[in-house]
Amino acid sequence: MDKEIISEFDFESNQSNLGLEVIPLKKVIDFSDQNGYDPHRLNFYQLIVIIKGRGIHEVDFETIAYAENTVIPVAMGQVQRFSNNPQLEGYAVLFTPEFLIKEEQDYHYLYDYTIFNHAINPQSHIANKEVLTLLKEMITEQQKGLLFDSGEYQRNLLKNFLIQIERNKRERVEIVCNDSLNLYMRFRKTLDENVNYKIRVADICQKLNVTPKQINNALKSYTNTTAKQLIEDRVILEIKRLLVHSTLTIKEIAYEIGFDDPTNFTKYFKTRVNMLPTDYQKQRQ
Repeated sequence: MDKEIISEFDFESNQSNLGLEVIPLKKVIDFSDQNGYDPHRLNFYQLIVIIKGRGIHEVDFETIAYAENTVIPVAMGQVQRFSNNPQLEGYAVLFTPEFLIKEEQDYHYLYDYTIFNHAINPQSHIANKEVLTLLKEMITEQQKGLLFDSGEYQRNLLKNFLIQIERNKRERVEIVCNDSLNLYMRFRKTLDENVNYKIRVADICQKLNVTPKQINNALKSYTNTTAKQLIEDRVILEIKRLLVHSTLTIKEIAYEIGFDDPTNFTKYFKTRVNMLPTDYQKQRQ
């Protein structure tokens, strides 16, 4: 039997090969039901727009409460779990980074915006009139098929959709756009791309061409923690993901996350989580 790390799904669209699709949540829930509501990763981005219904959605062990007119962003690579909710109505906006990013400045929609950064609360956002109008326009354009320059038109709709959600978030929480925020977002991106027990603050500093002091000053403004602690938290999160959502053994997880000795892995986890990896596994199952 092959070992399963965590179920992953690539972007597959019945509508087009653009890399963008808006689908009813019922279709997503039905798919989750067929797979036993198992946790999974998406190799693309997702924005869940709740039109009707109340409940919770799990993203990386965080339960996010939702109600009518709520937007829940799920970044590429995050682990999510749907729950059965027959009353739930809404849509999932799915897109690949390749669809959104066509020029250098397009990266800022993913890495300068805070929508997909769950470390900066709130984790869910408001679907106001402007968001719902853009959503309806995206659905309408998708139903027309591939007309002249439809890809560019839909890309601009998606950008406006992201802009409006980011505006709504910034109206609820004070987010100062400055060099510190930019550095913090770059740090998070680099860390996500290089999660490993052996990675150190100096390694990320070298990649970003900054000093540890610059990084720590930037992080202090948004997380009230140090770069070393943020790296440790991210490694622990990845370990928890593998313990709960994979079929790997403890030994295999240790090697997967960068440990040379599984015994040291067990000690590392117990010191930080206050329980053995096996006990954590049993508790979450």
